[in-house]
Amino acid sequence: MSSNTKENNSHEYLVDTKITKKFLAFLPSQTVEKIEEILDVRAKEFETIGYVYVVDENGVLLGVSSLKHVLQAKPTTRLEEIMNKDVISIKQHSDQERAVYVALKHGLKAIPVVDNEKRLIGVIPHNTILSIFHHEVREDVLRSGGIHHKIKEIESLKTPATRLVRARLPSLFIGLLGGLIAAAIISNFESFLNEYIILASFIPVIVYLSDAIGTQSQTLVIRMLALEPNFSLRRYMFREIRIGSFLGFIFAISLFAAAFFGWGKFNLGIVIGLSIFLSMVSQAFFSTSVSILFEKFGIDPATSSGPIATIISDIMTIAMYFGIAVSLLYFLTNQ
Repeated sequence: MSSNTKENNSHEYLVDTKITKKFLAFLPSQTVEKIEEILDVRAKEFETIGYVYVVDENGVLLGVSSLKHVLQAKPTTRLEEIMNKDVISIKQHSDQERAVYVALKHGLKAIPVVDNEKRLIGVIPHNTILSIFHHEVREDVLRSGGIHHKIKEIESLKTPATRLVRARLPSLFIGLLGGLIAAAIISNFESFLNEYIILASFIPVIVYLSDAIGTQSQTLVIRMLALEPNFSLRRYMFREIRIGSFLGFIFAISLFAAAFFGWGKFNLGIVIGLSIFLSMVSQAFFSTSVSILFEKFGIDPATSSGPIATIISDIMTIAMYFGIAVSLLYFLTNQ
């Protein structure tokens, strides 16, 4: 039998607009010979024939096999003998982006879509998966730059410049506000900087390394949330803090050596080393936590990787840097 499973669904979920009903689905008792007969007559009717799905009388998905594997079997072989019972599928409530992640993770050319009773209601074919992937990549690239607008308008040369300015302005204004806050923090330490002017020279490297590890942590946890939504948050957070600690220690030693041997200042090396260590650990924790919180509240975590999160990270890093510098240098000079 070909797929004729009826869908009982009053809502049109995003993934439902991408599925096809024209796929190969048969009962487990049907043979390879029967499948070959159907393909000889009706092959052009199907939109995707890379996989043969095995369903029961109620349309419940029981297994799957590649068409190549099926055709290589003996004509009298029943599907239940060669099917793979461990079927990778997604639910009809899933976002289209999840279909792409699942396909990439498991190397699939098509993704079966099931309802809450595991009935097979459709398949997302290969060309649709590629189309979704292309769309999502473009969207994420724009979001990472703080641009939240329709993709077609952004990419069209016919779109008025004023409309594109409005699309890019909000996040940049927030970035400007954050920059002014960071500048205000630095200006409050003006007298301290006059005494230890060398501290200003290390601000760019401290901020860059903190931003870099934050971006790395955020990118990885967003990917994990998409591919393994039920992963252990406790174990993941602990692992990310350990990674931040190892990386922070490596760069703390490196910057301490640079400050000590390059400028001949032991106390400066201690300040710079401790600052980058604590900053990298905190940013690994902060960036991971923000993405997880966004996901918990139903907000796309990819949106938190833009200019807004970056400026928050910069403010935290600068405040921590000068707080450590003042406290530690005061302590060291009064010993």
